[in-house]
Amino acid sequence: MSIVTHVAVFFARNPEEELTTHDVGIKWNMKPNNVSASLRYAEAKGWVTRTKRADPTTRAKFRWVYTAGPLLLQNPLGEREAAISSRP
Repeated sequence: MSIVTHVAVFFARNPEEELTTHDVGIKWNMKPNNVSASLRYAEAKGWVTRTKRADPTTRAKFRWVYTAGPLLLQNPLGEREAAISSRP
């Protein structure tokens, strides 16, 4: 399974969560420097949103944070599952 799929499924199941670039790297065993390029497709499709957040504790004074994108927020996983399970 690709990193895009892992992250999209994570946010479909946990739309209220946020993950930093570092979090994504640790959770799916990849270098944080590669996360942005790897998730560019998911951003383009609307599955994730990447936001620059101020963080005075870091050398750059900001962090990139990923959240569920507009496509996932429009149709949460629970609603899709309920619609599928209620079919005759």
